[in-house]
Amino acid sequence: MTRQSSSPRLARLRLALLALFMVSSMLLPASATVMQLLQVKDLTRLSSDIFYGQVLSTETDWNAERTQIYTRIRVRVDETLKGSLGRSEVVSVTQLGGEKDGKKLDYAGRPVFKAGESVVLFTTRGKNNDFIVVGLKQGKMSVEGNAVRRDFSGITLVQRSADGRGLQALAVSPATTMTLDQLRSRVASTR
Repeated sequence: MTRQSSSPRLARLRLALLALFMVSSMLLPASATVMQLLQVKDLTRLSSDIFYGQVLSTETDWNAERTQIYTRIRVRVDETLKGSLGRSEVVSVTQLGGEKDGKKLDYAGRPVFKAGESVVLFTTRGKNNDFIVVGLKQGKMSVEGNAVRRDFSGITLVQRSADGRGLQALAVSPATTMTLDQLRSRVASTR
């Protein structure tokens, strides 16, 4: 992946998130991951490819040094909402974490995949022509019929404060369901 130069505003946001993470790690249970809430429009802007499809399989493996475990998820694309993937194309999504040889690498906020599951994924392209989910759990949405569900379990969500200078914990839990048509419309209006 190439790194783009950061604007001063983005640098301040990163610094604020780091400070918030450090403070919250002392106050919150160890299993919590603090993340800024990403709305569908935010996920859309951050993603190179968004697609709806079926999880075909998951496979875990070690990196070359045997210090990290990665999970590769194979997904058959049923519909592309952003990007140029073709219908029925099979893609690989790679993420840090999983279980291999009796060892487990896990963290709060990591999306979990099951073969046969229907999902909408917000992704960016990885260095090996694979895909990486944007925003951890926030970038994976489960689909059952026409209902799209977001899973915020295991993460503590924050949002920008009213004055725009800092971050604060969400006072109200965000909506976790929408229809597939509503999601399509939100993605299309943001591109």
